[in-house]
Amino acid sequence: MSPSSESSCLRAALLFIALALLSFAPTAGFARPGDDVSAKVTRLRDARISVDERERLCGELLALGPSGAGALATLAAEQVERASKNAVKLEARYFKDFEKAALKLVDARSTKAALAAVDEARAAVRKLQSKADLSKADIEEVGDASVAKLREVFEVAPEQVTEANAGLAEQREQLSQAWWQASDWFDTLQRALRVLGDVKRAAPSDPTPRWDAVVAQEVWLCTLALPMSPGDRRALLHNLEVAPQIDPEEAAGVLDLNRLRLLLGLNAVAIDVKLCDASRDHSNDMRTLGFFAHESPVEGKKTPWDRAARFGTSAGAENIAAGQTTGAGANRAWWYSPGHHKNMLGGHSRIGLGRSESHWTQMFG
Repeated sequence: MSPSSESSCLRAALLFIALALLSFAPTAGFARPGDDVSAKVTRLRDARISVDERERLCGELLALGPSGAGALATLAAEQVERASKNAVKLEARYFKDFEKAALKLVDARSTKAALAAVDEARAAVRKLQSKADLSKADIEEVGDASVAKLREVFEVAPEQVTEANAGLAEQREQLSQAWWQASDWFDTLQRALRVLGDVKRAAPSDPTPRWDAVVAQEVWLCTLALPMSPGDRRALLHNLEVAPQIDPEEAAGVLDLNRLRLLLGLNAVAIDVKLCDASRDHSNDMRTLGFFAHESPVEGKKTPWDRAARFGTSAGAENIAAGQTTGAGANRAWWYSPGHHKNMLGGHSRIGLGRSESHWTQMFG
């Protein structure tokens, strides 16, 4: 055999040995690409790993292309679902304990002396209602001072509730972490799907907005801690149910007014959706037709009573405002206007609030 033939045989033999070693890589200390993906995924399942390591492993999987991204997408979807279920479970307990803590805090503030001050403040505001020559100065001097006293006793903020209860603060932190984990894994899932070019694949819903919902629920539970009758509570729950049928800022404006009424010892008013429609329609007419008045130039809509009837309901009083961007802002404007002030605090059971950009109409029935 010639030297060149011997060299060719040697190369062939070495190639055969190398292929054999690769075919038995797991037992020979070598890792296949699939094994590397599996090892990274297994490591990512360990809740004890640091954020930095988790990000590094995710980056390495994405760098492997479709095989790594596919495995990461599957894992991320599982983790989003797991973390979300855990957060929902934590939420149920947290909200139950938060509501109890809010009521307890209000109760602790309601000392004999504090309740005497409450009666005095409410009586002062009621006296304004009967004053024929009521002025803005009267409202600023008496009304604002009275409401401030009432808020000191009955109005609690979410942070005050958690600060007064160490266990509740810990629950909130656990809940925050659970929703953060769900949101973080959701972001990872989206990154993996982009690598796969499959962003339309059915995936868990984005959990990120859920923390905003937690904060909103805390505010709502603080509202329910205000002193109220069973009828008031039913009105508030009714308003919560029908709120999706109206503009969010309209619903917020009604809730803002009800908080004020409850502080003052008045009943909560229930949303009349038809009255909201009539109010919104008048606001839109004022804005688009360039007038600002309770009397409309539009045929069939001359008076508030005409406008309410057109929408299948009735009204007993009306407020209008312009230039405010929020329902609470419109309430503040009406609070300092004597006639509107009296309407807001009247003995009504129903309310409609309607906006058209920065024009507002508030109707009572």
